[in-house]
Amino acid sequence: MEQQPKTYKREVAMGMLLWLAGMAMWGIWEPEAKQAAEYFTLPIFTFVGGAFAMDAAFKQGGFGK
Repeated sequence: MEQQPKTYKREVAMGMLLWLAGMAMWGIWEPEAKQAAEYFTLPIFTFVGGAFAMDAAFKQGGFGK
């Protein structure tokens, strides 16, 4: 079985969640940071959900079953 190259979807997703958490925490002192975190919440959670859902689907046999 040939090894597929690593795509780093999950690692990027975790980095995005950490960035969002950092912006939310920074928003305690800077209202602009909180506003930026609110703006990026939907795109980040969409990417994170897709990354982890694709990972789970491929580990269970892929989409071609």
